[in-house]
Amino acid sequence: MATFLPGAFGAKTAPAPAEQFAPALQAHHDCADRCVSEGIAVSVADGAKKAVDTLQRCGVVQLLGAYDLSELDQFQKAFDQLKSREKAYKKLLDTKQLHDGRYQVYLPFTKPFSSRKTLGVSDLVLEVLRSYFLASGGSFGIDHVTVLTSSSGSANQSLHPDVHYFKGLSVSVHTALQDVPASMGPTFFCPCTGESLTREDWPPSAAIKMTILKRKDCLAAQFAPSFTARGTVTIYDGAMFHKGLENGSGRDRPVLKLEVAAEEFAERRNYIQLASAAAKKQVRRFREAMGPPYFGESRRQDL
Repeated sequence: MATFLPGAFGAKTAPAPAEQFAPALQAHHDCADRCVSEGIAVSVADGAKKAVDTLQRCGVVQLLGAYDLSELDQFQKAFDQLKSREKAYKKLLDTKQLHDGRYQVYLPFTKPFSSRKTLGVSDLVLEVLRSYFLASGGSFGIDHVTVLTSSSGSANQSLHPDVHYFKGLSVSVHTALQDVPASMGPTFFCPCTGESLTREDWPPSAAIKMTILKRKDCLAAQFAPSFTARGTVTIYDGAMFHKGLENGSGRDRPVLKLEVAAEEFAERRNYIQLASAAAKKQVRRFREAMGPPYFGESRRQDL
């Protein structure tokens, strides 16, 4: 392993035959190259299968037009009303979990936020999530939901995964609340990264992860969208390496950030441990309504 990716597990790691892992490293490069060259954008008209294939292969997919803009107007109106209620807004504000000029506000479990479609989970997105979570048992539900803002002047984040575990346990569903040009600092991705749940694929995937952590850079091709239209829904696995880029646009960049987790993983991860009591209360209400096995819904016969 140390010969495959020198230093990945420290200087004292026993060398492993390079040829044993060379195919896995080449496969990683080929996967990332394909994701970057073909892109990760899928239109709603392409359907769930293409979206799931892209998400499973690349670790990220962008669903174009997945959130109706008139409905997004209603979301924005409701969120603006929340911001105008200064006392309630402040109780839900979180400046501890994020860094480099980012902050988030937990949404209350009230209308219209208490609707899964308002949170960015259309029937298409629900089908994509259901298919993706099959690899980790098939049961999934909400972890938490916030509006995350990258303030004007925010710096580059360091490269990181959201969860330090395997792929298929935690997924982010981000809806662009504004058009996001490159100057606003979109999310940067290292495609095809994250530790594999499959036993035979774990050693090389873990070595790639450790090498990226040491280098603080992608090991293969990298990707950041040059433009993300308002209403685009980006879905990515929390185990994949990514970072928010510098926001030099002169404007804040807000996104609707929904985190979805495999059964029981939200409790084990305990992302909300630093959240306020008011925020935790709202998260519990969301989890009661939109928990496993299928985001609070019975499995549809046509899925």
